[in-house]
Amino acid sequence: MIMQKSKVMHILKNRWYFIAALVVILGVAVWRAFPTSSFHGVQANGHRTATAQTPIKHIVVIMLENHSFDNVFGRFPGVNGFHEAHAPNPLGADLGHGGNVALAAIDNGKMDEFPQFGYVQETQSDIPTYWSYAQQFGISDNFFSSLATSSAPNHVAVVAAQSGGLFESTDQKGCNSPQNKLIVSRSAATGNEYWSYPCYGIYSLPQELDANGISWKYYSEISIWDGPLMIQGTYNSPNVIKHSGQFVKDVQNGQMAQVSWVMPPDAGDKSDHPPAPLQGAQNWVAQQVNAVMNSSYWSSTAIFLTWDDWGGFYDHVVPPKLDGVGLGPRVPLVVISPYAKQGYISHQLSEFASFLKFVEYDFSLPNLGQRDSLSQISDLTDFFDFTQTPQPPLILSPISYLEPLKVPTTVGVPEGNQQLHAAVTPLVGGVSVTFSYDIIYTPSSTPTMHNVNIDGVAHLMSSKGPYPGGTLYEYSTKLAVGSHSFSFTFSDGQGGTLTIPYNGVLMEGPHVHPFSTKYSINPAVALPGQPVTYTVTYTSPTNTPPTKTEVYIDDVPHAMTSNGSTNYKTGVPYTLTISSLSVGEHYNLFRFDDGSGVALFNNAARPLISPLIVSQTSVSPTSGTSSTIFTFQTTYANAGGNAPGQALLYVDNTSYPMTYASGSYSTGALYQVQTMLPNGNHTFFVVFSGCQDGSNCQNTQTSWADPIAPGVYAGPNIGTNVKPVAPGTVILPSHTQNPDLPQDTDN
Repeated sequence: MIMQKSKVMHILKNRWYFIAALVVILGVAVWRAFPTSSFHGVQANGHRTATAQTPIKHIVVIMLENHSFDNVFGRFPGVNGFHEAHAPNPLGADLGHGGNVALAAIDNGKMDEFPQFGYVQETQSDIPTYWSYAQQFGISDNFFSSLATSSAPNHVAVVAAQSGGLFESTDQKGCNSPQNKLIVSRSAATGNEYWSYPCYGIYSLPQELDANGISWKYYSEISIWDGPLMIQGTYNSPNVIKHSGQFVKDVQNGQMAQVSWVMPPDAGDKSDHPPAPLQGAQNWVAQQVNAVMNSSYWSSTAIFLTWDDWGGFYDHVVPPKLDGVGLGPRVPLVVISPYAKQGYISHQLSEFASFLKFVEYDFSLPNLGQRDSLSQISDLTDFFDFTQTPQPPLILSPISYLEPLKVPTTVGVPEGNQQLHAAVTPLVGGVSVTFSYDIIYTPSSTPTMHNVNIDGVAHLMSSKGPYPGGTLYEYSTKLAVGSHSFSFTFSDGQGGTLTIPYNGVLMEGPHVHPFSTKYSINPAVALPGQPVTYTVTYTSPTNTPPTKTEVYIDDVPHAMTSNGSTNYKTGVPYTLTISSLSVGEHYNLFRFDDGSGVALFNNAARPLISPLIVSQTSVSPTSGTSSTIFTFQTTYANAGGNAPGQALLYVDNTSYPMTYASGSYSTGALYQVQTMLPNGNHTFFVVFSGCQDGSNCQNTQTSWADPIAPGVYAGPNIGTNVKPVAPGTVILPSHTQNPDLPQDTDN
């Protein structure tokens, strides 16, 4: 009865709090697009210190990477699971799992467009640590990711019960990003897409905790897994810890916060991010949990272990549609606490906002007026029996395994130019395609054995030299028609040999067809109403015509037509031109068949349809002296014929307003600015923002940059005897590594 009364009081507080929170949000809205200084949200005001109303006085959220519920716990006894093929450990490649891929997979509830290599799952022997926690404590089979997309938006949701609009994960640093870093966003109210700077003026649970004297810490070393980094009121908080290993130290030193979010230390073996092996993340989780269990905090702690998104893996349960962005596919949730009901399986609807609801309930806080205010979303209290004899600690030992071999991950230039590495590339191709098998050998010694085993036959791999994490070994070959499988066997650096996958389940791929295809999409970026042409060149060594030539655009099939040629040996182009694509990124899946079986291949995030575009940005001259007047110009086009709300040139990150010079907003208006600059080699870019339609811009604000970060234009070079810069020269980072960059594949 006491708990029921507290819930009533909790609900009564929400109405006045929502008004206060709205004032805070509106007060910072003008800062949202292009922040120039730090903004602090509501800070601790000292008026009160909230205390827990249950024995749980410390709450820990541990968030791993990229697995659906069916992929991890589909075979767990008593759950609403689905049996699939046994997954290799590790998987042979990361799977596409961005927003457009997720929406296509869900397919309005049909659940029929998941990535073709994602219909696999783990077993108890693969995940003994997670399985033991689920058996001893509690597990949910009705827990969903907040948004139907990838990591970053869900990491914002885990602290704010919303994403602020963010709907994709690209290489960014939140509120510390360069001003030309724009990311696909999506309105929760309408589902409409737009582009925005990844720093949002929203209110979050950490700010509410500050306001009520409740301590919190957020541990993350990866920027796209750092929710507070993307929120104006928290991005520079001292409570954001950039070293994940500090959590264990804080526990051991008696400095654990009342609320903690703990993210893996890297995108490799400790994160569960495919294609990392499963043992590393389990050992890392056990290290965090053991630290709490071995401390005085155990008697008053609830640990929520979850995964941030679906990772491209199949799940059979249709996510409830709460708004324009979610829910996303189911992900696992394990609840670990001395007050957790032993072996409990929760069937209540829950998502990442449920963590906020539990904190708000436990500390008698008002909700944020977002998903945490929805009555149909569980607050997770059903997992607990606060009257039971507390459960003792379950101290788990680390899993012993060797790590000399690692599957390569995505390394290269982001934003569409990165190279996708996997254990085999491409994953789908024809008999004329050369397939490359790759593996990283981590010891510094040279292996005496270095084989890839394809369909049971060993082939000697060759060293390709240094690679992040070790030495890259590769074997390239053409393959016969059919579905192939493979493994790797290397000397382990300790006098023995090691074969991966560890669990003996062979890696799948490639799928080889009698024909080959190569596609292009032109233009890759377009205004609404502008024609976009999809082209697939179909090549058949036996001159066999195709029986199926389709492209699925956002799950809608379209027939592609040839140019009339019948010389399939040299290649026949098939095209589709369409002018009706809506604003946003578009998922496409090509389906070709010659009667022997359908080949599926896709580019997950093209084209991009933007209501405004800036292009042809330049500076003239590209070199000079400190007294030279430089003219910067760009071309701005808006599908609605609207003037830009903001038109800025950034030179070395200093902004200059650009002014209209000539031309039509609909077809291309020239904007310019003239200025002198000091000596040195400079860089520049432009950022424009405006309306998607002719209204007052409410809920239709979008932005575009040229170039979009991480690129910047080089020039001008200023000084004595400086060399001019070739017009249009773009400077890009030498390399970047990010597990959630959009993946482009080709065969």
